[in-house]
Amino acid sequence: MKIKKIIAAVAAAAMALSMSVVNAFAIDLDAEYPGAWAASKSIPKSEFDAIGGDVKVVLTVETKAPLIGDGNFLAKPMNIDVSWDAVTDRLTSDTAIAKTDGFFVFDATQATNTVEFVVPADLIAEFGDNGLAFQVSDVIIKSAELSAGTPEGEIRRVTEDQSALIMQGQSYEEATGAAAPAEEAPAEEAPAADDGAATTPAATGNTSAAVMVSVMALAGVAAVATKKRK
Repeated sequence: MKIKKIIAAVAAAAMALSMSVVNAFAIDLDAEYPGAWAASKSIPKSEFDAIGGDVKVVLTVETKAPLIGDGNFLAKPMNIDVSWDAVTDRLTSDTAIAKTDGFFVFDATQATNTVEFVVPADLIAEFGDNGLAFQVSDVIIKSAELSAGTPEGEIRRVTEDQSALIMQGQSYEEATGAAAPAEEAPAEEAPAADDGAATTPAATGNTSAAVMVSVMALAGVAAVATKKRK
C-alpha cells in the first residue's frame, strides 16, 4: 500500500509540474543566407497556435559580412501570406530596436545577436499557414524560440543615420543621444568636528541661541543638585 501511495504522490507532483511549466520550444530557420532583401524561412501559424494567446519570440541572428560596402544588418517582420509590409508596429518589446521603416537593427561587431518581441494574439489570428517571416539583409535568422508572452513596451525607433551607428557597435543611447540615467549627486561633507575650543560670539554682542540653551540647561542642573544637597 505504501508503494502505491508513493507512486500516486509522484504522479500527482509530475502532473502539477507539467501544468505549471510554460510551453517553450525552438524552431530552426535558415541554415544559409537566403539573399539580400529576400525572405527568411517562416514560423508557421501552427507553432503560434500551439502556444496560444500572445507569444514571445526570441530570434537568434548571425550577421554576415557583405561582399561590398558597409552592409545593412537588418530584418523586417512580415505577415508573409498577406504582404511584405512590416508588422513591427503591431509588436511590443522592451529591448528591440527598429528603424522607422520597421526593420530590426543588429550590431555587426557581434557575430551573433538576439532580438525578442511579443506577437499579440490578434495579429496571430490574421496569419496564414506560413505565419511570420522576415525580409533580411546581411543577417541569417538561425532559429526562433517561442513561449507564452505578455505585452511589453513600444519598440524603440531610430533613423537611418542612428541605425548605422548601432550597426557599428554603439548603444541606443550613444547613437540617439538619449539621456542616460542621472547619477546621484555626491553627498556633502559633514562640517569638521569641534575641537572643544570655546566659540567666540559674533561682534554684535548677541549670544547664539544654542549657547543660551546650553547655559540654561546647566543652570537647571545646578539648581536641582543644590536642592538635593539641602
